[in-house]
Formats: sequence, structure tokens, C-alpha cells
Amino acid sequence: MKKILFIVLLFIFCIGFCCSYNIPDNDIWARLIAGYHIVEKHSILTSDFLSYTPTHFWYDHEWGASAIFYFVLKHFGASGLIILRGLLCALTIFVCYKTVELRNPKSTVPYNILYFVFMFLVVNKSVGSVIRCLLFTCLFFAIFLYVLERARLKNKKILILLPFIMVLWCNIHGGCISGLGLIGIYCLGEFLNKKPFKEYIYTFIGCFAALFINPYGINYVKFLFNAALMNRSYITEWLSPFSRMYFGQYIKFKVYLIFMLAVQIIYLIKEKINYDKADKTKILIIIGMTYLSVFHIRHQTFFVFTVGTLLYDEFYSLFNYLISKIKIKNEENLKSVVFFKEVAVYFFLFMISFPYLISTNKPIRITETKYPRYAVEFIKINKIKGNLFINFDWGSYAAYKLYPDNLIVMDGRYEEVYNPDLLLQLKNFHLLKNDWYKIIRDYKTDVMILEKKYPVYKKMAENPDWVLVFENNLNGVFVTKDKVKKEYLYPSIDDDYYNKNLFETNIY
Repeated sequence: MKKILFIVLLFIFCIGFCCSYNIPDNDIWARLIAGYHIVEKHSILTSDFLSYTPTHFWYDHEWGASAIFYFVLKHFGASGLIILRGLLCALTIFVCYKTVELRNPKSTVPYNILYFVFMFLVVNKSVGSVIRCLLFTCLFFAIFLYVLERARLKNKKILILLPFIMVLWCNIHGGCISGLGLIGIYCLGEFLNKKPFKEYIYTFIGCFAALFINPYGINYVKFLFNAALMNRSYITEWLSPFSRMYFGQYIKFKVYLIFMLAVQIIYLIKEKINYDKADKTKILIIIGMTYLSVFHIRHQTFFVFTVGTLLYDEFYSLFNYLISKIKIKNEENLKSVVFFKEVAVYFFLFMISFPYLISTNKPIRITETKYPRYAVEFIKINKIKGNLFINFDWGSYAAYKLYPDNLIVMDGRYEEVYNPDLLLQLKNFHLLKNDWYKIIRDYKTDVMILEKKYPVYKKMAENPDWVLVFENNLNGVFVTKDKVKKEYLYPSIDDDYYNKNLFETNIY
């Protein structure tokens, strides 16, 4: 009964909490466009039609996720996307719990729900927004970890499942490369543990072969590995959470990272575990996940879901050790305290999440600080046609709302579509660095949405070839002087207007 209650509440909390956060991710718009073509036109896009800058063959490593997102939006509306996010988070945490249970089947410890709730809360900002393709990789990565742990603890025959899972994974999200990395760590770790490891080599080969089962063939596999090694120093989520820019951010993750590493070190010292006794596979995983999460914001989820799972027993070993040092005269009193604590925790988690879950109104909302909704609306209602220069993060949203009247300079599809140097040109333009005007000079631009926080805003306001025709506190719209009109309509400032028409588009 306790196990069932634990699982039910885990899902209620994850889905309910996700329903309380409904700001869409920057890339969702391009995903919906691609998904429309897959679901409605039965074709996978291989070339870009949204941009006016040079593009290459479109290797859409998220085409499967795109189809799922569009299908869910079409049949279940915006609420469906929010609930889908909650389900993916809940399923990932559930698989983590099953891995913990696998490693310690006789213990009641796996039902300490707060441990898993904290895992979810730590990664919530990283997985962010209404829905992201990254969530699929989080789930598949957790499944890979479960299968690999089950293989080395019980029966290696289960490894036969991984190549089949990889076929699904590689056609949903390019993060499937991380699955190969995880298998490689197990192979090396078991070799160092002086245990059988050949099965992991065969599994690695099988999963690698599975990558070739995709709509693009061998070129898709080449693209995945090139993308995995690509320098993304200009994209924020590929920066380090410990960089100067993010010094005061991601505090929950940083505390969790330091705490869990401290747990591992203290446990090794307390139990006097030397190199010979240490589980090299687990140590390698912890080192690998630590490295990835320290250098890339995007990889925080891998650390939390993986290290949080593998160090569960160590945490509670130390926790129970500390509790045993507290002198309690009456053991019955202790049991009563534990019981009422669990009742209080379950009741609290239920009360803060269930109302969101049962709410019939789960709108996805945008704000002016998240998207330049007024500027985009200004361009739309005044029929300002032509090539639109807009920041990287907003390109997908602008394309979704303004195509075919406006083509964009670029968006978050980055390596999938654009030449590698284009993002650097975009950065140089905003910061007035090097030959900053190159991107405008090389590619015909008719209208721009610029943010006031960048130096280029003031510079363009002084440029006689451009005219500022609309601005608010955050951004402005510039057009070439030959396109200036005598009169303009001005966009509504009603929040409900933008949220009710959020998914309206001329693309489909």
C-alpha cells in the first residue's frame, strides 16, 4: 500500500508542479512547425524555408519530438503539452526510483519521497518551460541507467533491450549520444572492477548500429557526432553554471552538486573504502556527470538524475548513522514521529500539486520579458514585410507568428540548419565587435527587432539608413528608411489577447 501511495503521489506532484509553470521554451515554435509537416504532410523537412541567411541540409535530430508535440497540441491543446512535460518528468523520476529499489530491494528507504521531490526541484529550471525535447533524453538516459544496473546486478540478458530503445531514442532527440557514453563508462568500469565486460562492448556496438535506423541514413550519424563536438560557447545553456555570468544563479543545483559529492567522499572515508574495494563503474559515472554538469548548464539534469540515484544508499547510510547518534528514550515515540512526519509530507505535497492537476484551465502564457510580443504584433498588423533581423532566442517565435511575410535571420536550430559562424556574426552585431555590420551588409535585411540592453540599439538609432518606428521599455522595431509609412497601427497591450492567440500561425 505504501509503495502504491508513493508512486501515485510522485506522479501527482510532478504533473501538478509542471502545471503551475507554463512559460513556453524558445524552441517550441520551430518544433511545432516541423511537427506539422510530419503529421499533416507526412514528410520530414530536409531544407529550411524560414530563414533568409544561407542554410545547409536540415538534419532534424528532434523530428520525433516535433511530431509528438504537434500531435499533442492538435488533439489536447496547450494543456496537453503541459501535462506531457509533467508525465515525462514523473516517468524519469519513477525510473530513478526503480533503479534505487533494484539496488536495495529489501529496504523501505526507496519510499522517502522528499528525496525524489528535491531531485525534481533541482532540475526544474534546467528542463524549464512548458516542454522541451531534452526531457525525452532525460527519460531515456534514466532507462539506460536502470537497464545497465540491472544487467550487472542480476542478468546481463536484459542488455539486448538497449539497441531497440536506441532506435526510438535517436529518432526523437539527438541526446541519444549520451546513451553510448553511458555504456562506454560501464564497459570501462567493469573492466577496472575485474568483472565481465564483453557484453557491454556488444551492447555498445548494437546501439551504435541502431543510430543508422533513421530517415537520413549515415549522414545523420555523422551529423550527430559533429554536433556533439561542436563549440557552443555562444549559447547560454552550453556555458558553465559556475561562470561569472551565472555566479548567482542555479544555486539549488550548485548546493546539490557540492552536497552529493560530499556525501560520496564522506561515505568512502567512513567505510574505509580503498581503490580495490571501490565500485569503479559508479565512481567513473559520478566523475563523468560532475564534469559535464560543471562545464555545461544543459547537463545538470544528467548529474541530478544519475548521481542522485546511485548515491541514494550512501546518503541514507550517513543519514541513519547521524540519527542513531540522537538519543531517544522511547522507540515507540520515534515511530510515532516518523509516521506523523510522513503523513504531513504527503499531505503537503498533495495539497500544493493536486489543485493544479485538476484545474481545467492550464493556459500557456507569454510575457513581454520572455518574447517581444508587442514588436512582433506591430510588424504583423502593419504588414511590414521582408527579411527580419531578430535575436537568436526569439527567431523561432517570430517565424511562427510572421511567416511567410517575414523570414528570419536565424533561430535555435543552430547546427541543424545554419552555418557555424552565423551565431558569432549575430553576437558581434549586438555587441559592436569586430566587423559588426557584416551580417546586415552581407544579407539583405528589411526590418529589425533589437533589444535596448545591447549597444547596437543606440548605434542603429543614430544610423540614417534605419528608422525606429516602434519601441517600448525593452525593445524596438527598426525599418529601412524606404519602408517608412506615414501612419502605423499600434499593438494591443492586453495580456489575454496574446495568450488566447498564442498558437495562431499562418504556417499551417
